[in-house]
Amino acid sequence: MKSITIHAKSIKKFIKKVEKELENGFLPSVAFIYVSPKFNIEKLVNKLSRFDFFILGGTTAGEVYANAEEGSCEVEGEIVSMLIEVNPEALALTVIEVGKEDSYVVGEHIGKWAKSHFSSSSIITLTSGLAFDNDAYTQGIVAKGIEYVFGGATGDDLRLEDTFIFTNNLLSNHGVVALALDRSKIDIIGSRAFGWGGIGKERIVTKASKNIVYEIDGIPAIDFYKRYLDIESAQMPQIGIEYPLEVRRRNGQVIYRAVLDFDEENGALIFAGHVEEKSQVRISTARGKSIVKEVEDAALSSLREHPTFSPELALVFPCCSRKQVLGHLTHLEIEAISRVSKVPLVGFFAYGEIGAFPGGYGFHNETFVTAFLEEKVGV
Repeated sequence: MKSITIHAKSIKKFIKKVEKELENGFLPSVAFIYVSPKFNIEKLVNKLSRFDFFILGGTTAGEVYANAEEGSCEVEGEIVSMLIEVNPEALALTVIEVGKEDSYVVGEHIGKWAKSHFSSSSIITLTSGLAFDNDAYTQGIVAKGIEYVFGGATGDDLRLEDTFIFTNNLLSNHGVVALALDRSKIDIIGSRAFGWGGIGKERIVTKASKNIVYEIDGIPAIDFYKRYLDIESAQMPQIGIEYPLEVRRRNGQVIYRAVLDFDEENGALIFAGHVEEKSQVRISTARGKSIVKEVEDAALSSLREHPTFSPELALVFPCCSRKQVLGHLTHLEIEAISRVSKVPLVGFFAYGEIGAFPGGYGFHNETFVTAFLEEKVGV
């Protein structure tokens, strides 16, 4: 497996850099392309249509990459890509524009599609649309027997207006793109780290439906947030990204959920993932710089659990809230993954992170998800 990292501050320069690598004999099978929403995405997709390799692309809330030449970089307002040369027979790609279909059913379709290509399949996926139910989507994929699913919900620089996924022939603001990997030829492992901790007494979700919470301890959910944080409506929903809800599910598992929107008329908060009724919740806050150490420790633990696995590249999906909390120290998380794995990486700040693998739940907020890839020699 070979990879090349490319980044540029204009579409024209980006395309020229890609063409130069192709002229030099590099033969990518797939490219991950993450782009600031400030660009004309339709124009970019039109330019990408000339290439015949698979493309998984999406808009971001910031871009990241690392390689031996430039070190670890966290940027904004750029186009960042990793072109990968790997056995094309180990890959399959699909893209779906989602209309009124149930997100769980879309996930089932993706899982079934991947299984039809490779009996042992893993998936890298990007999703778009602020109303898309990423939680149900991920559950649908896993329900079809896919153990390893990684990816993220695309962003738009925290405008919370419109996000996009794209390939070299389709652009969608409400869809999914998925890359299936044949695990007999390309192995994959992952890690995820949190770094937030609940504060105060646990409360009970007394009324909720999927990702909408109406009442906590019998009072409107929006009032719960306002009273606890001493804020006004004008500060929502952005502050709900920095102070997510710590959710202790009925099976005991702890996850975090960021506020994406609110319905003041009904007193409801709309989260990026499901919150079970009767689950125990607390508002949470970041544990300062220690969240960086959690990223490093999670990656180290995953690699140590797989001593025969030798990563060749990393795909990272950090939550946009981590950048807000860490500020100028954000690059330290990227450096941590680069230092631990010693491989090139690429990624973007997401509106939700997908990290499903044995022993872990599928869809997350506030996390740092990493997928390590290795091509199996001689297969």
